[in-house]
Amino acid sequence: MWLLLFAMVAFRFGHGLYFPFSSIYFHNILGIPLSLVGVGLAVFAASSVISGLVAGPLTDRYGRKPTMLIALCGSSASFFGFALVDGFAGYLAVSAAHGLLGWSMFEASRNAMVADVTQPGARSRAYGLVRVGGNVGWASGPMVAGLISASAAGSAGVYPKLFAGTSVLTALVALALAATVRESLPSRREAGSEQERGRRGLREAFADGPFVLLLGVGVLLYYVFTQDWQALPIYAKNFVGVPDGQIGLFLGANGLMVILFQLPVSYLIDRGSKVVALLAGATLFALSSATLLATESFLGILVAFVLFFTLAEMILEVAGAALAVELAPVRLRGTYLALFGACFGAACGISPIVGGTLLQAELPDVIWAIQLGAALLAATGLLTLAALRNRKRPERP
Repeated sequence: MWLLLFAMVAFRFGHGLYFPFSSIYFHNILGIPLSLVGVGLAVFAASSVISGLVAGPLTDRYGRKPTMLIALCGSSASFFGFALVDGFAGYLAVSAAHGLLGWSMFEASRNAMVADVTQPGARSRAYGLVRVGGNVGWASGPMVAGLISASAAGSAGVYPKLFAGTSVLTALVALALAATVRESLPSRREAGSEQERGRRGLREAFADGPFVLLLGVGVLLYYVFTQDWQALPIYAKNFVGVPDGQIGLFLGANGLMVILFQLPVSYLIDRGSKVVALLAGATLFALSSATLLATESFLGILVAFVLFFTLAEMILEVAGAALAVELAPVRLRGTYLALFGACFGAACGISPIVGGTLLQAELPDVIWAIQLGAALLAATGLLTLAALRNRKRPERP
């Protein structure tokens, strides 16, 4: 667990060096239109979903560690590729590769390993601990990148160097985990034959009614999650007139809240039902969207995002994975977790298109109304999931 925690700090720190300045570089320096930069992000999201379909069965058949190392090596290579691209075609190709052999595959194998090495009563706290490490890295990476960029006085050459630095750091994480972490795949006696895992994994997962319902809920909740992050800064600046410094304040406060309160929230989730926890998260997302609909002020944004949204985010990121593990047979744990992780990629491919279109049409209230509807629909799905689990429980040995 501690090895994975420190790996997440370094891994997310590297991502923090890349992502905040990537769109600036590709648009302002390479001249790729913003619409085509968005196409690249959509391709990344789509390939991340495909990766989820592939990565889960790989972790269940060949192990968590080799899949994780492949993902880290793929991430390192793709970040280096971003430093070399000189136009849209190269950017699109590397974006697709980064989605297939990168973040999504690493998350799937890492989540499966966390589930393997923790007891059910502590699993949410384990996911929360790793997430805190990721947020520490994600918060510090952009600050370091900003200082480096400022010291270079806006030189165009600094951006590829940041991307190459991310590549090197990711490669070092791969080497460290290769040397230190042990394979956690459950024994063949517990998990069944390799042939059975490979042949039936995805089919069995998609035939599991409660799990498919969880996937639908996951896409809805991650839709709200990803769209708020993309639309809210632009809405705050262009429609409410919030200064850049205050935008940075509420975005930074989100990360600080996660670092301070993720573990206490995870502890409470461990003590109760994961379905009830997700229902609370859906309610908080609904409250966040309703607050944005009812108010048009910095205070309203602060309450909606820093309080309601951040609490909902902390619940979703921990309880969702923990519930996927509860629903999964041991031999298909990696497959279930990878498919649940693909909900993020699916939502991320939809939300920028919807949010961008509505912001361009100056209809921000429609964004929050759709989010409110998605959160309420997710809550309905969770109530149905709870009823299905209660109906099935007596049948289990």
